[in-house]
Amino acid sequence: MELKISNKKAYMIEIIGIVIYVVFITLAMLFYPGGTQDNPNAPGYTFWFNTFSDSGRVYAHNGELNLISMVFFSIAYCTFGLAMIPFYLVVPRLFDDDSLERKLAKFGGCFGAISSIGFIGAVATPADILYIPHMIFALVAYIAIFSTMFFYSIILYRSEKFSKGVTYLFMLFTVLFFIFLMMALASLTLGIRALLTIGQKIGRFSILVSFSVLTYGAWKLS
Repeated sequence: MELKISNKKAYMIEIIGIVIYVVFITLAMLFYPGGTQDNPNAPGYTFWFNTFSDSGRVYAHNGELNLISMVFFSIAYCTFGLAMIPFYLVVPRLFDDDSLERKLAKFGGCFGAISSIGFIGAVATPADILYIPHMIFALVAYIAIFSTMFFYSIILYRSEKFSKGVTYLFMLFTVLFFIFLMMALASLTLGIRALLTIGQKIGRFSILVSFSVLTYGAWKLS
């Protein structure tokens, strides 16, 4: 699939999407009424003990209606998911038609599109109402975006177009995101929620920084 948009416009859409995500997920946390899974009486959003999905619940853990926070959460994740798609589609343009890097970029982009579907699906299935579908969409989103980061890491390592700084930073945050995935899986297996709530923050930070770094490197090539 060929997107009829310039590379720089795709980069701008992605960066705007990241900024909107940061602003609205912050608002979602600020307006969250309160409560964690382990402590329903906790005041407001507790950064290390609430998940991002808590702010997307219909009812907060303390039992209060969570409409405002849920709307901000929905805007944050839907915008991020949609804004990333043009970026995934233009990355292959940076490489020669028959190169392995171009093929890997297309493959990584397919996983990226799947991750966007997962993020939007997680919004449409609030964790307190549709827990199992929500968790499936979330797992699909995170595993898919890690696959994208993994393939992009290979591309950066093989290619001479990007600076070593961009390459190593992206690879570093890909490793950090992998650590988050292991923490999340351990949390689901062992029932230790703190592994998920803490690891999730590491994982989301890794996504935002790694793709911002990659976009910076791609912009310099244009």
